[in-house]
Amino acid sequence: MKKDSELLNAVRDLFLHTRLIDLVMTLTRDKSILIINFEVNYFWVNSFAGDGMFIGREKELSEMNRRYGEKRFQLFILYGRRRVGKTTLLKEFCRRKNHIFYSAEQSNVKLNLEKFSAEIFEHYGETALEPFRSWEKALSYIEERQREEPMVLVIDEFPYLAMIDSALLSTLQHLIDHRLQKGKLFLILCGSYMGFMEKEVLGAKSPLFGRRTAQLHMKPFDYLDSIRFMDGFSKEEKLMLYGAFGGTALYLRQIRSGKSVKENITEAFLRPVSYLYEEPLLLMRQEVQEPGVYCAIIEAIAGGASRANEIAVKTGEESAKCLKYISTLRELGIVYKEVPFGEKETSRKALYSLSDFMFRFWYRYVSGNRTLLETDAQEIVWNRRIEPDYSHYMGQVFERVCRDYLLRQNSKGALPILFTEIGRWWGTDSKKHEQVEIDLIARDMDDYLFCECKWTNEPVDYQVLNRLREKSEVFGGRRGKSYFMLFSKRGFTERVLEEAREKREVLLVDMGELLENGEEKRI
Repeated sequence: MKKDSELLNAVRDLFLHTRLIDLVMTLTRDKSILIINFEVNYFWVNSFAGDGMFIGREKELSEMNRRYGEKRFQLFILYGRRRVGKTTLLKEFCRRKNHIFYSAEQSNVKLNLEKFSAEIFEHYGETALEPFRSWEKALSYIEERQREEPMVLVIDEFPYLAMIDSALLSTLQHLIDHRLQKGKLFLILCGSYMGFMEKEVLGAKSPLFGRRTAQLHMKPFDYLDSIRFMDGFSKEEKLMLYGAFGGTALYLRQIRSGKSVKENITEAFLRPVSYLYEEPLLLMRQEVQEPGVYCAIIEAIAGGASRANEIAVKTGEESAKCLKYISTLRELGIVYKEVPFGEKETSRKALYSLSDFMFRFWYRYVSGNRTLLETDAQEIVWNRRIEPDYSHYMGQVFERVCRDYLLRQNSKGALPILFTEIGRWWGTDSKKHEQVEIDLIARDMDDYLFCECKWTNEPVDYQVLNRLREKSEVFGGRRGKSYFMLFSKRGFTERVLEEAREKREVLLVDMGELLENGEEKRI
């Protein structure tokens, strides 16, 4: 196994920053098969001997297997942004199951049908049949062959097919209503075009509306699943890497154990040949029709423009147009809208920020330094631009980590309240005439949890706790019980620890607690 690992690392070093299409290498070692599959912007490694590198998504996989066990027709809709690991999940689900896996191409109907037919004939060992002339005939053939036995049929990149064949969705509707629902086919339609999947496949006006049996909007990993890609790093280093690479599976695959945070960031982001050096630009070209406008909006937000009118001024676009584009970026999970906790979604205080940490890191440290980076000034950019600022950059990342921690704990019933709302709050202290911000507030009816998140190099002292209590009074509101939770990178002073021991409403969370269970076994 050690030799296999060394070989894998060597091959990965060679191809990591390339964008080769469908290069597949098969290596045999002691009756095991190791598949290395390099596709466009995609790196997947798995061992069919059972000791692979499939990380995370256990709940999703378990739910899919549960539905498969029902042995009845299923129409499962899987969608999400590119790079989040949809194809990896599907391949893991298909392991040891009778299945046909077809990845649609951006060509015409005839070529896709020919390739789909070839997959079907290979699966059934047919050598004399002509390619199917319609999707109805192809799917009907599968239904006839599999009427009594369960089988998985995956159509990956489904929007490619539906957009070149306007009748496909109606064809599927007819087949489901009159043939497929009587059998045991597990049909999975997967796509990366979020708007298309939500409107044309899942939407009320879709021919498939009401036919799906389940759907999954696959999102990036949270911090606890993300750090499972980071063997050999300290707790602090793991969160620092998460702040740069985010929770997208493909990006996390670029992290190399045995190398420092600096080396990983330099190799993944800062060299002109680095995998992520142009990734935001390439991704936007794939996702949207006017990437220039979208990139301008992202850059404006990254540069500090957080209100709609500020973004419009900075980009030179009309406010209405900006809001339309921002809405698409929100759908893609790149931008998020935030209003003060407790206020309506339509609040004029709404702010926009980058939710994707890879985009945030890239626009903060790569975009404006590309001239330097293309003259081999990686060391200078790290020493003068990134390292001195990174602790400040991590402040927002740490707040997100703390929020995700609360969501996980809340789902277990492990908090003093079972909250139904959570968010950040900002407002004005009318007595002191100053702006006040509370990092996180969670509410369960009239009971509240107020949180402060500190990514600092000193233990959190009593003054921070006292100030949090004062800010909670500024927030006001009708209140029952109030709890105060402090998150700290460097622990707490003795006085704060004593306060938590004496008072049940004071709760403390350090790095050990935050990252507990973050390195579960890989399946």
